[in-house]
Amino acid sequence: MCLAAGVATAGGVGADVIVGDLTGPAHWGVVDGISSYSIGTTSCNVGTEELDWIAASNRHPVIGQNIYRIMDGRIEQIGQSYLKHGYFALQGTLCGSCIRSSSGGAALGVGCSDPYGTGDNGNQNRLGPKSDVDPSTGFFNWPHSQINQGGDAIFKRLQVPLAKLDFAAQEAGDVVYVGEAIYVAADDATAGNDANNASYRAMRLLPNGEDFGWNGSTQRTKPAIMAWADHGLGLNQPDPNVDIQEFDLPDDGVVFVGSNVIDNGDGTFTYYYAIENLTSDRGVGGLRIPLTSGASATSFFFNDIAYHSGEPYDDIDWTSEIDGGEVVFRSPETFAEDPNTNALRWGSLYTFGFTSTDAPIQVQAAVEYFKPLVGADAEYAADVWAPQGVAICSAADLAEPFFELDIADVVEFLRAFGAGDPAADLAAPVGEYDIADVVEFLRLFGAGCP
Repeated sequence: MCLAAGVATAGGVGADVIVGDLTGPAHWGVVDGISSYSIGTTSCNVGTEELDWIAASNRHPVIGQNIYRIMDGRIEQIGQSYLKHGYFALQGTLCGSCIRSSSGGAALGVGCSDPYGTGDNGNQNRLGPKSDVDPSTGFFNWPHSQINQGGDAIFKRLQVPLAKLDFAAQEAGDVVYVGEAIYVAADDATAGNDANNASYRAMRLLPNGEDFGWNGSTQRTKPAIMAWADHGLGLNQPDPNVDIQEFDLPDDGVVFVGSNVIDNGDGTFTYYYAIENLTSDRGVGGLRIPLTSGASATSFFFNDIAYHSGEPYDDIDWTSEIDGGEVVFRSPETFAEDPNTNALRWGSLYTFGFTSTDAPIQVQAAVEYFKPLVGADAEYAADVWAPQGVAICSAADLAEPFFELDIADVVEFLRAFGAGDPAADLAAPVGEYDIADVVEFLRLFGAGCP
């Protein structure tokens, strides 16, 4: 269900901040082909306890702003801002009844809302870098590392290359623009309520090709990746092929993984994958998509988002290749080699893709963490679309004659299992060959071909 501004939203136990409305937006100017914006935000505490909002401390929310475009069957992030640091909470009623905080502006009461306009969210003195914040806990040092620093019209603000904006394409129905805001707060994270911290709103590029308005209402608690499904075939035209999963990661934050497949009508298919890292501090350093036997993959696609205004991260593109029966996208270096390499960090979305001559099948891809954690998994599995090579009836149909499960499939599974072949990697954890894979093979084998 899509929740619009003004509709009450159920929350979690403890402090629970959401984005109740996106307002504005404001256009600040253009420098060297980069256009800058800010998006106004009204937050709501939909939890059962007050939300800290203490100025000049590390006990207040931080607010990120992003812009995306949906085109050609994929979603891409095209702009991001620094983080606005909260400083005073008004006690409004946008999201329903409000129990005002007795501490005044130092906390947001239960059910209450607080508006920040585009001027506040574009105030360079109050904007701090994302790199200062652990999104999984909401912790940051105070004062932040770039406090009270100003600059030109685009410094720290939501930056979008003008080359990414196309009014004519929008009017032709070929592109949809989307604005998003996200709040991160320590008490919200402690309560385990960080999965609903982002909301999106469809945008409308104005005829001058620089200014934006809105197209529709705010979609509460839905991160921008959800707009891919909601507007994948055009504004307010859902794409039923887009499949999105949410991952609430142990001892970390929340990540969304989506995929789509487009039949190009010429015997080829284009596969797209998007990962939105909402609040994971460990981030993402790789994506591996298994190819079934004989499947092809060419014309690799990758889109990331540029950091700016003094953030320490580099912008070198990820590598892409076929390796060991998988399409592999990976950050240029590991965390051990360079902690500031181009990883998929929080509050951002990366897009991946390739073309194949093979029709789709659902498989389990491996999403690799960027930051290691002692004793924790190095990756997790996500269900995605991928090319199907030789036509088979199930993942247990490993050998000829296909569409018939027999001893040849058992022999091939045992060979693949012993060789560490991805064809035998049928169950989580992806990349490990253990009894879970054997059990899954036996289950599939016993089910037979439909």
